[in-house]
Amino acid sequence: MFRGFRFQVVLPVAIVALLLVSAGAIGFSLWATHHEELVVRQQVVDNVTAIQAAFVTSETLMEERTHGGMNLLKDQIAARGGAEKGPPVQVADKTVPDILVGGKSAAGNFEIVDYVTRMLKGTATIFSKDGERFVRITTNVLKDNGRRAVGTELNNTTRAYAALSQGVAFYGVVDILGSPYITGYEPLYSKSGDYIGITYMGYKAELPVLEAALDRARVLQSGFVAVVDDQSVRYLPSWTTKDQVQQHIDNKDGAWVVARTPLPEWGLTIVSAYPVEELHAVSRSIGYGVGLAGLLIGAAISLTLFLLLDRKVLQLLGGEPRLAADYMKKIAEGDLAIDIGVAGKREDSLMSSLKVMQLKLKNLVAAVSGGAAEVNAQSRKFESAYDAFQRGRDDASSQELLKQTKGISRTLALLEKSIGRFKLSAS
Repeated sequence: MFRGFRFQVVLPVAIVALLLVSAGAIGFSLWATHHEELVVRQQVVDNVTAIQAAFVTSETLMEERTHGGMNLLKDQIAARGGAEKGPPVQVADKTVPDILVGGKSAAGNFEIVDYVTRMLKGTATIFSKDGERFVRITTNVLKDNGRRAVGTELNNTTRAYAALSQGVAFYGVVDILGSPYITGYEPLYSKSGDYIGITYMGYKAELPVLEAALDRARVLQSGFVAVVDDQSVRYLPSWTTKDQVQQHIDNKDGAWVVARTPLPEWGLTIVSAYPVEELHAVSRSIGYGVGLAGLLIGAAISLTLFLLLDRKVLQLLGGEPRLAADYMKKIAEGDLAIDIGVAGKREDSLMSSLKVMQLKLKNLVAAVSGGAAEVNAQSRKFESAYDAFQRGRDDASSQELLKQTKGISRTLALLEKSIGRFKLSAS
């Protein structure tokens, strides 16, 4: 019915609204995609921070125990009369200077170190200094085969060795026979002040908090956070394997995003890794979802706008604006015979008002036309009465002339009344 107005005005407005909302939805979709990538990166940062905190917390708590154990070990040596350098002694496959505690050989004598660990747990050792090397002569640190690590040397590549070579105590994390320990090393001096060895106290790094943190640090579906050293994977989540972790860290096909954060105090590295395709899949899912929702909302807004404009505007007009303009033009040209079609039932619509105006104009024209005919007839009668009056000039002629004059006055009054129904501008 209103095809022209709908497709010339209402539809373009609805399409513009749809395009604007869709453009906004696409823009928001791109933003959401980028935002999701930032969220994943921030999640990785948070996970790494949590792992670092687990190491720092463990080191702080265990260092306090290490200092306590070191004090007890030194007290036991002092209580037995102090330490002195003894004669060479065979320890496992090495010959090193013995250390005498209270006159007794410490080589192979586990009384002191075992007492300390019975009291405070952990591990204890006394090293003998033999030139540039430090050799364990009594210890309860165990090798992989379960035997005491007597005769083994302090690793000369560690920070502990570098400090002790200068006669400086060291407290920190050290790798001992392949396992990380929170340790304390202090130079051992004889009564005469000679640097004869080292006292050691340490605790194997038990990190239950770390294991829980690694299990929680899942990135997307397959991503993970693990802890490695320069040789292998040391700590990893329980839901994956060392081989899988190592394969993804190597990232030979470039399909994973791998980031490394060093833990210099521990000689370890925190590695986070997640697959690129999973990140893109999540980003696409969010982006498409947001985009589709935006398009649906835009379509709903456009349809609502289309229906509101179509209903409200066209009902108020009562028909096509183009037809209303055509009707007005024809009426202005004097064509009052046109049939004005009114759509809808609103009496205050433009078309309804135009039709009322048409009827009033018709009535006016009819009244004026009838009045003109009446005036014309009265005029002829007046002329006849005037001619008779001129010829006879009697009373009967005068009365007839007066009668015709009054008839013309009444006709003119009726015309004035018909025209008076229309409001004319005073200007």
